[in-house]
Amino acid sequence: MGALLLWLLLSWALGAGGGQAPGDLTTPAPSEPQGQESLFETSSDRKWTMLTRPCGLRNIHPRIVGGQDSQHGVWPWQGSLRFRRSHHCGATLLSHLWALTAAHCFRKSQEPRNWDIQFGELTSQPSLLNLRAHYNRYNVEKIVLNPHFKGYSPYDIALVKLASPVKYKKHILPVCVTNSSMEFQNRDDCWVTGWGNVHEAKVLGSPFNLQEAQLSIINSTLCNNLFYTPHFRSFIWGDMICAGSEDGSKDTCKGDSGGPLVCEEDSLWYQVGVVSWGVGCGQPNRPGVYTNVSEYFHWIQKVMSRSPPETDFLLLLLLPPTLFWAPLFLHPA
Repeated sequence: MGALLLWLLLSWALGAGGGQAPGDLTTPAPSEPQGQESLFETSSDRKWTMLTRPCGLRNIHPRIVGGQDSQHGVWPWQGSLRFRRSHHCGATLLSHLWALTAAHCFRKSQEPRNWDIQFGELTSQPSLLNLRAHYNRYNVEKIVLNPHFKGYSPYDIALVKLASPVKYKKHILPVCVTNSSMEFQNRDDCWVTGWGNVHEAKVLGSPFNLQEAQLSIINSTLCNNLFYTPHFRSFIWGDMICAGSEDGSKDTCKGDSGGPLVCEEDSLWYQVGVVSWGVGCGQPNRPGVYTNVSEYFHWIQKVMSRSPPETDFLLLLLLPPTLFWAPLFLHPA
């Protein structure tokens, strides 16, 4: 009887902390253990290896296409990376425990206790009375910069491990990440989102709502030609993607760094780029430059796979001392 009780308690412990809470999800919860995100092939059995599932789904669809202000829940993977409780950069939810952002966002500090990420809010500055915003704000446990990053592009990508698992909800869902970006070359219907400046010298004003812009992916050859001129020379490396509009009317700016460039394919949304750098904001023939996420797919996979399964250690502390042989069951061969 005691062994049966122990087995039931441990089963509950191993499954707790990141599963589906009643009424939380409008999409199926992932079946993988927390912290051990597995790979799977798309159902079409043709395209890419993908990082996690479910991903790239959204339950809220915009009523107006091409508007500047977004709507609550349209981009459910969007996060606000916050330095000492103030918005600093964008971030993207990849799984219950991991988010993606730009490495240069951590120039101020790489100390996890200085950071948190807010999900599920339209505004970057929710009211102090907004209890939902506080509930959906997650402390950071670990910051992992790409080991080749030297303070500037290339290699401008970082992973953030959260101190507690995110519960997927209507307005909080992960984006898809794949090992290829070929499908998205020369697309003109991708989107970038963020809470950055609306112009080079104009910050986003109240109510500080998330901004969205539809952009075109620009091939690397053309982008290199645009950036390599007698007056300005910069190379677009293989780990970079360019996106923008011909007249510069749609672009990212300060405060958008680390946020997602996403494209839709077969009703799923994929993160193609991470906002990295640009020359000013919204200048003609100066598209924004993004870190190509697919180039770092295997690095992301490797970092995320190092996380051990989530265990409710409080429950283990409550078990009778005579049952402390239980950890044998927590580490199966």
